[in-house]
Amino acid sequence: MSAKIYLDIAMTISEQSPCTRARVGAVVFREDRKTMLSTGYNGQARKSDKILCGGLCCDRDRLQIQSGDRIEVGCIHAEMNAISNAVYEGIALASASIVVTAPPCLICAKLIVQSGIKRVYYRGGDRWVSTGEEFLKGAGVDLIKID
Repeated sequence: MSAKIYLDIAMTISEQSPCTRARVGAVVFREDRKTMLSTGYNGQARKSDKILCGGLCCDRDRLQIQSGDRIEVGCIHAEMNAISNAVYEGIALASASIVVTAPPCLICAKLIVQSGIKRVYYRGGDRWVSTGEEFLKGAGVDLIKID
């Protein structure tokens, strides 16, 4: 399965994240051509001078916010960065697939749908609370959990 290869790449990409809470990686790719289009990891905004989203410590840890709650607090998610990096480079994502090392949140799910991505592969786990899975299913996006 080609998604497994891209999951391995996403795991490696996630190591670039400065986040002390969780490192997440994402890879956008075309399954039909077996080509990688974009990557992203969770972290601060491009050209930000902050080490972490809250400066020296994670805002989500400082405020004791669980995964999946208050998604406006914290870093830019891996999916957001992968989609934004593609836009920055002028790469269209219509009909592409994305693999993520964690389940997408609701905001990321909305961005995935709006970008035209048609299939999401993700790694689950007990620590992750996903608020985006139902939204993706309702929007007709294929959602495939990889364990």
